[in-house]
Amino acid sequence: MPISSVSDFERFALKTEQSIATKVKRSEESAALYALQKEASTLQESVRWRELSAAEWKQELYARKQQGERTVADEVNRQWSAFKTERKRALKAALKARLQEEFPALATCFIAWVSRNYKRGKFTMHPSFMEAVESELFEVDVCEQEQVIFASGNLYIEYSVERIIEELGNEIAVKMHFKENEWQV
Repeated sequence: MPISSVSDFERFALKTEQSIATKVKRSEESAALYALQKEASTLQESVRWRELSAAEWKQELYARKQQGERTVADEVNRQWSAFKTERKRALKAALKARLQEEFPALATCFIAWVSRNYKRGKFTMHPSFMEAVESELFEVDVCEQEQVIFASGNLYIEYSVERIIEELGNEIAVKMHFKENEWQV
């Protein structure tokens, strides 16, 4: 075995030192690159998370806005429906009161119309209307309700305040023109 000289040892130490320095430098570069990659990755993940959170927030805001609008619309529709129902009820009540006032004249006109258009038949009516029947060709029965019923063969006509209201019920609703906060008939 040859004897080593100090210079061989120094060369070996220098070589080892250079090798270690190279390994340390590579390790530092690798660590710096890893740190940069992790920083970029974390930054991208942070941006994605913010975008996702913003999108979820916008979605939630939109859903709440839609729900709020639906709630308001439902309440407006409910109140509008109640308003229309009350207006129809009030109109029917006013119409009924007015018809009850005018019913004797209306019944007399109805009896005259029937008498002109039919030659035979049977009237069932309140005694107060009996004098309106002009012809002896009609049979007359008495009833206590304030109404006039005419029957002739298969024909049956009931004329009363309730029947008029019933017949006009759908027309009343159709004739009511609702505009925003006002109503007209």
